[in-house]
Amino acid sequence: MNNLIKLLACSLAILVITACTMPKVKRSWSKPGSSPGEFERVSAECENDPGMTGLKGYASYQVCMKKHGWYLIEESE
Repeated sequence: MNNLIKLLACSLAILVITACTMPKVKRSWSKPGSSPGEFERVSAECENDPGMTGLKGYASYQVCMKKHGWYLIEESE
């Protein structure tokens, strides 16, 4: 039983250290030639789009944004 506790504690420590050292990723949406306020309008529309049946949450939002010509940029911080 003592070995099991040590194994669990060691596993937890490794998990915490790994999570703390992972690089942070900054995400933003971009669309060349978009007008001021367009992102806010399309984003609000996509948050409330009932036409994305079968997709849940953020996946539905991403599909809708891409459908409107926006693409996601991911940068390491």
